[in-house]
Amino acid sequence: MVKRFSAKRNMIREALLELDHPTASDVYDYIRKEYPNISLGTVYRNLSEMAEDGEILRLSMSNSPDRFDFNTEDHYHVVCTECGHILDTGEGLDAKLLSDLDRAVEASTGLFVKSRYLLFYGICRECMKKDSGKE
Repeated sequence: MVKRFSAKRNMIREALLELDHPTASDVYDYIRKEYPNISLGTVYRNLSEMAEDGEILRLSMSNSPDRFDFNTEDHYHVVCTECGHILDTGEGLDAKLLSDLDRAVEASTGLFVKSRYLLFYGICRECMKKDSGKE
């Protein structure tokens, strides 16, 4: 089914391109600066539809709101446990590792992997720099 053009959905796409793994509230705040009449419900509904359609990724986070990612290519996400920042892993690393992981899961379980959801937790470089400067 082809979706027709939606100005609101286009504003959300633009916000996702500008913001780094935003929450729905972050997207709403970003759009409201230029379009104050948009509702938070409209943003939530459109983000959910876009995620269901595979147009964006929804990152379900434990103990915090979902985040959204415009990049739908296979890649890992790394969450800093200090500042909460979400980072994408570098290009080129992901395809081979994900393929190898999928094959290992398939060999171990007999399940054909259609998709996966991986989050890595650690401390980002900026937080490590801050911590090392406290000594």
